[in-house]
Amino acid sequence: MRRIGVSLVLGSAVIFGSMGMALAAANDAGSLTKMLKQQGYHHIQIVEAGSAGGEAFACKGNTHFHVATDTEGQIVNVDPVGDCNPQKGPSKVRVQAPFTDVEVGDGVRVRAPGVDINIP
Repeated sequence: MRRIGVSLVLGSAVIFGSMGMALAAANDAGSLTKMLKQQGYHHIQIVEAGSAGGEAFACKGNTHFHVATDTEGQIVNVDPVGDCNPQKGPSKVRVQAPFTDVEVGDGVRVRAPGVDINIP
């Protein structure tokens, strides 16, 4: 009986351990890049990739997007953030965060409480 119990515990550990590794692999940088390419994205920049999900900036057509994935590597959110030339990549990017606004394109403009900097 003891051997069966030990075997079940070890077998369960192996199965659940390999499932965790599979989920982590679903969101590694290479897998995330491959999945985005299969979805038609180009000029892909990975921000974060791991078992908690992934995040990237990528172009599709003439638009630059911020793309987020879940723990299974599925796209859960896509936000347009600027323009993109299919041959050259992103040309204008605007990122808004709490209390800040950064726009990059024909110069750089940074806005925050009490700050408005425009560098042509």
